[in-house]
Amino acid sequence: MFVNQVNHCILYGCDLLKENLGRVIGNGQTTRVWKDSWISLDSNSKPFGPVHESALDFRVSDLLTSDLQWNKKRIEEILPDFSQQIQCLKPSLTGAEDSYVWHPLQSGVYSTKSGYNSKAASLLPMPLGHAAEPNQNLEFKWVKDVWSGKFSPKLRVFLWSIIQNALPLGENLQRRGVTADALCPRCKETETAMHTFFLCPFAKEVWRQIPLSTPVHLAEETNFKQVVVLARSFKCLPPTGIKHSILPWVCWMIWTARNRLIFEDKTAQPMEIATKALVAAREWDIAQDTKEKPLAPDQEHRSHRRPQQPPPSTITCNIDAAWDSSTRRAGLAWLIKDTASNIQESGSQTIDSVASPLVAEALALRLGLQTAASKGISEILFLSDCSTLIRAISSNSQIKEIFGILKDINQISSAFACSRFSHISRSQNRDADFIAKQALRAFRFSASVVTQ
Repeated sequence: MFVNQVNHCILYGCDLLKENLGRVIGNGQTTRVWKDSWISLDSNSKPFGPVHESALDFRVSDLLTSDLQWNKKRIEEILPDFSQQIQCLKPSLTGAEDSYVWHPLQSGVYSTKSGYNSKAASLLPMPLGHAAEPNQNLEFKWVKDVWSGKFSPKLRVFLWSIIQNALPLGENLQRRGVTADALCPRCKETETAMHTFFLCPFAKEVWRQIPLSTPVHLAEETNFKQVVVLARSFKCLPPTGIKHSILPWVCWMIWTARNRLIFEDKTAQPMEIATKALVAAREWDIAQDTKEKPLAPDQEHRSHRRPQQPPPSTITCNIDAAWDSSTRRAGLAWLIKDTASNIQESGSQTIDSVASPLVAEALALRLGLQTAASKGISEILFLSDCSTLIRAISSNSQIKEIFGILKDINQISSAFACSRFSHISRSQNRDADFIAKQALRAFRFSASVVTQ
């Protein structure tokens, strides 16, 4: 009896791992193109065919060039539908091995709590691709779904207002005896909360533009509380980088667009509203990552061969990145100063297919390391205003979206007699910030001249 229970638990755990384990690319040599989940860092998804016989046994390394860059031509030939998504993944330039990652967490490292939560979520009866059942056995909870929600305090009050029928929607105003037009300003249907945020053709088109893992289809009899419960499982596909529910952000942008239409006679396209919601959600997520564990300005990382006390004066290298969310292009910058803080040399680079600001910052730091190493500098202090990146290096922790880059940073830094990494404020990093933005701006200008 006991043995059977143990076997059942083992099989249960194996299924859980299969559903949530993926691969991050280092050199691509141990990851199978068609059989492993590697294209998405957040969900278990594998590329699909038809597959040419010669490519059946391909490894991801077969899609890389000899210098470990993506072979764009080959990717377009074999996986054209995934080309952009693949190029947003950044392999290791120093040849680090591929690794397994746990999809549900940003770190990619499995925890018992996240394993339990993932399985519990998968057991909830939430068929998002079908009409929501009004009597489904899912309980709305004020604390969990609103007041402790992973979104800004302003949006918590906003959701409360919707659920409490406190928004000045047509139906709510007439219920209070206010003489007002109860019709939707766009389609002239009765203006209810469900209609405004989900059922209006305009709202439906906004939701179609949101890259959710599963489409949202709601029956007219579904109420807003039920949608909030369903939204617990709303997951945005990569490379958006949005980890929490997108529902409040989309509803807020739809609401502000509705008000501008009524009071300012200004119209907006659904794509514009969807983009604003995604950008706002992403920016808030990044801000929370920064606030979780404040990093002291003097907190730094030392390699195994570094002295306990750094020299009083040393060469420094400021790094920074500028990222364009619409084009997924980044400007990278490095700036080397001597021991008297005089600028000795600077440089920049523009790179395409960058998934997030964090990836851009990590790429900039790797570029700075490569440059300093090529100049034969033995002792150097690298300065960045990205606390998340410096914290990951200081604690030797993993972040799945910059897995290969962090491996490179660790490998390249070992070439120095003494290399340290420290966080500084944005105001202290203005020179590098200016160079990065100039690189991005110059690329935009040159591209516009070519197209003209």
